[in-house]
Amino acid sequence: MPPPSEPICQALNLSDGKRCTNAAVVWDDLFCRFHGKQCHGLYAGYKKRNAQLDGLAEQAPEYLRSSETPLANETFEHVEDETVLNQIHAHLFSEYVLLSKVIDARKLHHKHFFPLKLDYGHQAYLDTLSNRRHIVLRALEKVVKRTAEVLYAKEEWFNWIGKVQHIEETTREKEAKKVKLEAAMFKRHWKKMQTRLRAQREKEEKQRQEAFLESAYQERINAATESEQDIEMWDPIEDFLEDERSKYVDLIKHFLWMEVLKEEEEEDEKKRSTSALPTGSATGANTLGASQSAPTKKAKKKSKSKAPSVADKPSESRSAIIKQSQGERTGQTKILAMMGGKDASGRIGDNNTEPDKSNIETEEAMRKRLKEGVDKNYAGVYGPILVGSLETPHGTLDKTTPMDDDEIDTLMQDIKEIKLLLFCRLLLSHASLLPAALQANSVDEFLNDTKITEADLRDLCLKVEQPSLQDIRDACADLLREDEPETEITKDSEHEDLSFEDIILHDRRYGHLQSPAWYYENMIVQRAKTLGEPVMSLRELLLPALEMPEKTKVQICGKSIWNYSSESSMSREGWLQFSVLAKDCDLRKAVQLCRNWNEFSQLNFLASWQYFPASNWVSWGTDRFTKQLHDLGFFPFFYDLSAEKFSHHFQAGGSRSQQRRVHDFAEARNIMVGHMKRNDSVTRRFLQYCSMRSGEVLLAVRDGKTGKIITAPHSEDALWTVRSKRGVGRASKNEWDIELKVGMEYFEFVDMYRNWHLGFDDCYEVWLWHFVPGQSGTLLYNVLVEELRKAWRIVKPVDIYKHQEPFLSTLTRNEKTKRVRSIKHGEQVKTLWDEVNNPNNVFILTDMTNKTTRTVKGEGALDAPPHTFYNEADAAEDAILFPDELISPNRNVPFKEVSNAITRLEDGSGTMSRYLAKLAIESSHRSNRPPRPQLLDDYSDTDESVKTGDSFYDFDDDFSDEESDKESAKDSEDEDGDVTRHWRLPRLWEDQTIRINEGHIDATKKKRLSNVGLLELLNGKVRKGPRAKNLKTVDRMLLMEKDRGEALIGAFHAGDLEPDAPRKYEETCAIVNGILNQQGTDGNQTWLWFTLEVLEWLGVRADYSDYTQVMTAPWPHPFITQDIMKAWAYMAIFFPDLEQCQPATDFFKSEEGQKYQESALHNVHQRASTLPDIRTKTSFRYRPKSFWREWEDIVTKAKETRTYYADAIPLKWSVAIRPILAKLYLAGIIAPALLQNSPQVCPGFAVANTEPHRPDKMDLFIDYADRLNACDYPSTWPGIVRPDEFPVFLPIARSFAAKHPSARFAVLRLWSAPHFYPAMLGDHNRMNYAFLDSAARTWRWNFIPKDMPVSEWSMWNNLELRLNLVKKQLGDRVVHRSDVVLVMGVDQLDLLRYATAVTFAIQTKPWFREFDLWKSFINVDTEFLETLDPYWLD
Repeated sequence: MPPPSEPICQALNLSDGKRCTNAAVVWDDLFCRFHGKQCHGLYAGYKKRNAQLDGLAEQAPEYLRSSETPLANETFEHVEDETVLNQIHAHLFSEYVLLSKVIDARKLHHKHFFPLKLDYGHQAYLDTLSNRRHIVLRALEKVVKRTAEVLYAKEEWFNWIGKVQHIEETTREKEAKKVKLEAAMFKRHWKKMQTRLRAQREKEEKQRQEAFLESAYQERINAATESEQDIEMWDPIEDFLEDERSKYVDLIKHFLWMEVLKEEEEEDEKKRSTSALPTGSATGANTLGASQSAPTKKAKKKSKSKAPSVADKPSESRSAIIKQSQGERTGQTKILAMMGGKDASGRIGDNNTEPDKSNIETEEAMRKRLKEGVDKNYAGVYGPILVGSLETPHGTLDKTTPMDDDEIDTLMQDIKEIKLLLFCRLLLSHASLLPAALQANSVDEFLNDTKITEADLRDLCLKVEQPSLQDIRDACADLLREDEPETEITKDSEHEDLSFEDIILHDRRYGHLQSPAWYYENMIVQRAKTLGEPVMSLRELLLPALEMPEKTKVQICGKSIWNYSSESSMSREGWLQFSVLAKDCDLRKAVQLCRNWNEFSQLNFLASWQYFPASNWVSWGTDRFTKQLHDLGFFPFFYDLSAEKFSHHFQAGGSRSQQRRVHDFAEARNIMVGHMKRNDSVTRRFLQYCSMRSGEVLLAVRDGKTGKIITAPHSEDALWTVRSKRGVGRASKNEWDIELKVGMEYFEFVDMYRNWHLGFDDCYEVWLWHFVPGQSGTLLYNVLVEELRKAWRIVKPVDIYKHQEPFLSTLTRNEKTKRVRSIKHGEQVKTLWDEVNNPNNVFILTDMTNKTTRTVKGEGALDAPPHTFYNEADAAEDAILFPDELISPNRNVPFKEVSNAITRLEDGSGTMSRYLAKLAIESSHRSNRPPRPQLLDDYSDTDESVKTGDSFYDFDDDFSDEESDKESAKDSEDEDGDVTRHWRLPRLWEDQTIRINEGHIDATKKKRLSNVGLLELLNGKVRKGPRAKNLKTVDRMLLMEKDRGEALIGAFHAGDLEPDAPRKYEETCAIVNGILNQQGTDGNQTWLWFTLEVLEWLGVRADYSDYTQVMTAPWPHPFITQDIMKAWAYMAIFFPDLEQCQPATDFFKSEEGQKYQESALHNVHQRASTLPDIRTKTSFRYRPKSFWREWEDIVTKAKETRTYYADAIPLKWSVAIRPILAKLYLAGIIAPALLQNSPQVCPGFAVANTEPHRPDKMDLFIDYADRLNACDYPSTWPGIVRPDEFPVFLPIARSFAAKHPSARFAVLRLWSAPHFYPAMLGDHNRMNYAFLDSAARTWRWNFIPKDMPVSEWSMWNNLELRLNLVKKQLGDRVVHRSDVVLVMGVDQLDLLRYATAVTFAIQTKPWFREFDLWKSFINVDTEFLETLDPYWLD
């Protein structure tokens, strides 16, 4: 140190940036001798290079001198000569190098020698030079790109290089940001740079000593100034640039485990530098290290405190029901706050930050970590952890299991190679470095290439220091990739095979829950199919198709890698390497890198068995609750099970209080959302089971690939999850305010809030929430787990591991260290699957609700309630729900909600849907854009488009209304069209009316035609009857009721469980349709005049164009002709001797009808001798008490032992009744009820029992005793007629036959299924007759069940009301009891007339009642009636 009175040198050392402590003796006492000479050398050096830079312009190639385009805009696209391009590149490169040296020298000169002087002119000149250098650099890249075009135009990887350069140009970061990143990088790796710093200091000290000797020599020879050579020798810019470049090279080598100095050499260097440096310098170095490390700690602390702020910012919820601090908000309260805009902490990005990868481990540190293990990070783990289980043995809770030395050696060798592959892959995205990387044979050769600029090395160093997780994953996958490119993975088509009608109906049902994109995309697809065009998705139409790069293998630094990331699943070894390299990565981030569900699932299983030595991966599914769901294939990403805590009902005041009545109610439903495998049989079963439990859980499923809502509750009241009501007065008079409900907005905010995402879309997003608010979250969890067990068909506890057998058989566990590793080829060791099947294992089932546990050893079956595991009843039900799995149990099939005639009817009118679909098809031929739906809700009274009949689609302007009318008229005349099939007349009728019109019609027949409205007044011909000229003019209720009748008949027969019943009905339909649609060539027209006579007799006209909306009125309506023809055909089968039935006789003689000649339908004696193999129709009210004795005993015992009723029902009962319920469910006869599955709410119970005539066959019966008064059944019904009060047929028939010797009779039985009648059950009554089954599921009937109290009288009353409408004509010839009608005629023709009239009256509007010809006996005498079994007349 100089004396205090002497001036001190103001220069800063080039090595460490510290102030020089020597005396200032030159340059007016500004610098010491060394820095004075160094300063002058820098000045002279950049002045000389400035002169060289100015002279370089005169040496520019001819192309640059003659070009009128500024260099910043030059693309060199007109240069075709390789030599010219090389000249341009050499010139620009020289200019770039000179500019860099001038800029760096000027900056160095000003920073280290005049740090306190502000020279704005100097800075402005530096900015000009920097801008020029940037332009030259961009021009260099364009020259390289153009050179590649010329040289490698024929090479297969040229296009790919061009794309890499284009991507780099569009994603290039700003220079200022790179400078900040560079500074941060050097701060993080300051310790790693100490070796380089010590070398620089030693070099500077050596130069300082040489400068002192040189100064003494110069003084002795008394030289005035230094020579030019001396200046060059003292110019430090070359050394400085080399040092700067070496810093980046050393860092890269450190990252790649290619250390420049060995540890012992480093220690020697440290000792030498310490002894050589003055004390002040050493102190300065230590101070610098401390000053650099302090901000790092501070930043780390700040970052740590910032992370929890995602959930800890105080704000108010938009809902007054949840007033919590932000730290307390979770689940739905968090979503409410986000929706209200008061809490942005859950937005995208807050939970998706990259992990800290700044701590680059050395090989020794990594070996130590793997050898000794590290503490596990349980942050974010909520719930109990079961220690001592197969997955988490004792001793593995706190630290990761240590690895063996041989495994570590193999892993280190692989990681070294992966680091090099990672480096090479990062080079692929750096266009300016690609040429050098392609030419280099090793990484060392590449780093030693002097043509690589310092800026490029800096950019590369930043990438190598902090590679993305995707880059690490790709490098791990590259290690095991084959030499050939991966085969193209065939993805499932996103387009379903849907018709226009399917798309319209689905959009009507779920359009409010899904994006409109699904509708438009599928309409576009169907339009393309209609026109025979290539099928393109909406994204392909809106966005240009992204061309996949050609798959090419290139040599980068001597390593062969593919130019694209691997799209295949990565092996477990690759994931092991990834977990070691990205040690701070959380598994929630790793799953985003999985390519498909199988890879994701395997990664989850391996993590749960502690295969990965990563401390942060244990938080994924470690707690027992989450792990159990993961093991069963359900991966929750959002849940809120705190409904019981938040629900409350507060009210105060009232009639006896001085205060006004006030109330504050809040209700919440527990909810859980997760991912499941798409198109998987287990997923399909689970979702089907949950959809049948609407009394407990509600289900919504979104397709991750298409965005389609596959299923969701239809009732708006079922969608809410949080609601409240508060105010003054009675709470019952106040409406609920829906705070939160399942829908598009909920979907979006949950996606923002969740803390992990999948990297693929081939999955389902499953939403499950409680139906009953305020319940314990454990109940929802239990339902999920139980249904998942059954979906996996787990019969006993050990079966939970059965689907993991393929990979458990390839893993083994070290008995000493508990380390799980892969089994080597040919190695004979104990596998994890062997451990799972150890007979000494103890499985524990915990009931969190009742706080009880059950245990079982090994393969034993657990003594648990029947609903806990898969059993015989579940298997019997599955055989009905999934018949395809009887052939192939593990099929890749998508989940589809149950679709039947009833569900389609609920979506809207079938005719209208077909009409809309037809319009869509027509518009496809006329318009280039898909039709826009305007009818997306029910046909309500407020829908003017329905009331007016306007088109529901927008067409091009050139499609006029007149053209539309012509099209509609054409549709109505098209016999093959499906839209207007309701108006089709039987071909037999059409042909005969033509023949009648060709001949002469006498006056009597004309009068009859006139009376029934079929006479054309202008020409005296027979009218064809009302036809649909345009659907716009048709009453919408007519369409809906006609469609409903067609749908209900289909549902009825689908739900008919009587053996052989479907075949019999199909045969009946085939015969009737064959009679009506045969060609009418015979001249016999008696049958036609007979049907008109019946209409005239009944006072019914066939020309009705209007429609009555009175539900009980059978007419008027436009389908009289079709209905009377069908009624006549039903009866004509059984009157072969009458001329009026000649067409039926002709049909049985035809080729089509001959196969039905021997049908048992003609043989009444054969049919009468065989009683139906079905249960009786006696209702619950009239069954003897002895019938229910066994069930009553079960209920009594369950009460005494406090056993839930479903657990007390015998398994054989469940085996008997659950398949029956499944069949009725699939047919649409019953449906899951939105009713709590409690006997206090649901009045009925499904039980199994036998009857005397079927002692060995159990059947379904419903107990409506309603012991807990769930429904207030009336004790008496006004006007009720008991079954024993119904008319008795035989005495009436005998009396009639006594008066009419030729009397003939018809016993017509209304069609009904074994368990229900063909009669609608009103909406207000459906919940009154709901019932619980043996699986505690709630069901509602859509039609009158035969077990319903007084169901016999209900059907008797229905027939009574209808027959009374024609009582005047029928007189006492027709009587009925329950659902059986006795028709009497004096002879066959008279019976035909009455029977046809009765059939017409019953089967016409509302078109869903029919007589069962197989259980009816038509055209028989009294002797036959006497021999009939009483069953047929009851």
